Amino acid sequence: MDSLSLMLFISFAAPLLLVIYICKGKSKQLLIFLLAGILVALFCGEVNGILSGLIYTSTDIFTSNVTPLVEELCKALPLLFYAFCFKPDRLTLLECSAMVGVGFAILENAFVLGGDPDMVTIPLAIIRGFGSGIMHAICTTSVGYALSFVHIRRKTFYSGSIAILAAVSIYHAIYNMLVQSYYPTIGFVLPCLTCIPILIQVSRIHKKM
Repeated sequence: MDSLSLMLFISFAAPLLLVIYICKGKSKQLLIFLLAGILVALFCGEVNGILSGLIYTSTDIFTSNVTPLVEELCKALPLLFYAFCFKPDRLTLLECSAMVGVGFAILENAFVLGGDPDMVTIPLAIIRGFGSGIMHAICTTSVGYALSFVHIRRKTFYSGSIAILAAVSIYHAIYNMLVQSYYPTIGFVLPCLTCIPILIQVSRIHKKM
């Protein structure tokens, strides 16, 4: 396990655990899922490291074909467990889903930016935040929205879960390919544009609740 990712995880997890103990209700719940997202990022880093040693291919191909599937599947696991076992309402599931993506992005961005401090600039930090950060939040929120229909249409649970995981993995792969191509700006702008209809839909749900 990379020492930097582990040190970052400890530095984030320690104060979060304290705040989780202090908070109650939905605040506690959201912080737990934020911590879960950070833990998933640490786990995915280890899994991707193992797979990269087993699959002999270029970094571009690996991050476009393997990494999205591993990360989206791992991010979906706590959401699947929560949706299936606790049956939360749609808004709560959406909020918890977004927190998993945000937690994942926090550790990933901290690792990327902290790995080579001499190369870090404010524009790069902005790009990582509004690009990769929003992308992860979009993917997990989309999974959460799809899972909110599990208890309404239980017969389509398995096929629907596979479909949404495939969709977000493809979206993640497209983002990775774009940011590594000759047109990285398109990749960085894509999540910002994609989040607009999601925010509109979430606003509608807020009005109905």
